[in-house]
Formats: sequence, structure tokens, C-alpha cells
Amino acid sequence: MDRILRPEGAVIIRDQADVLVKVRKIVGGMRWNTKIIDHEDGPLVTEKILFAVKRYWVTENVTSSP
Repeated sequence: MDRILRPEGAVIIRDQADVLVKVRKIVGGMRWNTKIIDHEDGPLVTEKILFAVKRYWVTENVTSSP
């Protein structure tokens, strides 16, 4: 999905909280911003929603002096 989604693109995933925590860990390793929010029926529902936004980032230019 990282290759398909453009920088600053978003993904919304709805699943059980334990699955979203695992997905959040993977997505965080790809330097995406994430947020897990409660289900619209309230915080006691085990199903949650994960919002992930792919950041736009570039590598730092390191120049060596001769």
C-alpha cells in the first residue's frame, strides 16, 4: 500500500482494536501519521477506526567536504 498511496494520502481501516494496534505498528515504521478513534456507537465497542496518512518526506542531504 505504501507504493500505491501518494504522499499525504489517507487510509481508513475499521477492525478490532487488537488488529489495529498491530497495523499501527507497521504503518508507524513506514513513517505514516496514525490515529485510532472509537466506534461511533461508543468507546465500549471493541471495533475501532484507524486513520493513517502517508507523510511527504525526503532524505537529508549529507555532503562531505574534501
